[in-house]
Amino acid sequence: MKIKPYIKRILAMTVVVIVVWLFLPSIPEKQSAVGQLTEVTATKNVTHTVSKSVKSSSESEDISEKITSNDSAALVAKAYAAELSFPTYSQPLTDKDFDRLKPNHFNPQSIPIDDVGTTVTAELSKYRYVYPEAVFATLSGENIVNAELQLVDIANGKSLLTRKFEQNENLWTTEFDGARDFPAQLQAVVKAKVNGKNITMALALQYVDSVATLESFDPAFNQAADMVITANLTTREKGLYRIRANLFDVNHQPIAHLVSKDKLSKGSSSIELKAHQSVLQGKQSPFYLSTFSIELMSPAPGKPTKYGDSAISQYEIKDFETSSLSALPYQPSEQEQQRLQLLQNMAQGR
Repeated sequence: MKIKPYIKRILAMTVVVIVVWLFLPSIPEKQSAVGQLTEVTATKNVTHTVSKSVKSSSESEDISEKITSNDSAALVAKAYAAELSFPTYSQPLTDKDFDRLKPNHFNPQSIPIDDVGTTVTAELSKYRYVYPEAVFATLSGENIVNAELQLVDIANGKSLLTRKFEQNENLWTTEFDGARDFPAQLQAVVKAKVNGKNITMALALQYVDSVATLESFDPAFNQAADMVITANLTTREKGLYRIRANLFDVNHQPIAHLVSKDKLSKGSSSIELKAHQSVLQGKQSPFYLSTFSIELMSPAPGKPTKYGDSAISQYEIKDFETSSLSALPYQPSEQEQQRLQLLQNMAQGR
């Protein structure tokens, strides 16, 4: 039975998506946007090709199939090849990498209240809180008469607490203390009266009990091409942990995003963060580590990721000589090279 061209096209795109998802776990999260842009660009090219073509519909579909699958694979392969210039544990960081610099940022939510563009905006101080942190909320806009916040358990719709907003000029604020047994998935429902209208805004947040605490760091040392910094933690559960941190230069400009995974036992544990010489070229100490993220990875499908906290906000790395590092470039692993070859073969239609 002959497979129709449009079905072939769908199958080709499905293969590309599955390969990227299954075989490229080392591509950082920021690259997901590249993958989405790839699909959009390819789709636009297909539309343009078909609309301008005077060939038969079946031939046009064959062309669009080839453009969609090959171009998508080529763009993903190019992005992945660029990433392999640096190890996955030590990726370059710039001031444009907002998601990595502000991983716990809360995006303010706004709602229009009239036909001329007037809005009311609600915001939390961050998205994820770790016990016993307090939750802070703000509400801004014109002609707000009064407002309250209700904390709601998303699972059952139950209201856990209610707090009134207090006005300070054009800014309304409120806060509440956390509880160790709060459900992880919550909504802060803001109800306000504005210009005689009742408005409601739902703000999603997480409140978690810490499973590990980052306590300190040991002095950095050189290991071949890597500057190694040992992080010391107190863990309350055993399992596979992922630690993230951002490295900054003497002027507090971003240098690298560092990631490490390791299985840790309960109690006093340590894990090594490494900065590769490829991101340290031309840099001199002191360096600064901050923006710490501690995750206990999900042990099985359906099991949630758990989170830790840090007892320190910043660690200064003093008197480290980058000249002591080996100048050899990063050599991709055999598995990484195989992934790249697979994508390159797909891009060439093999």
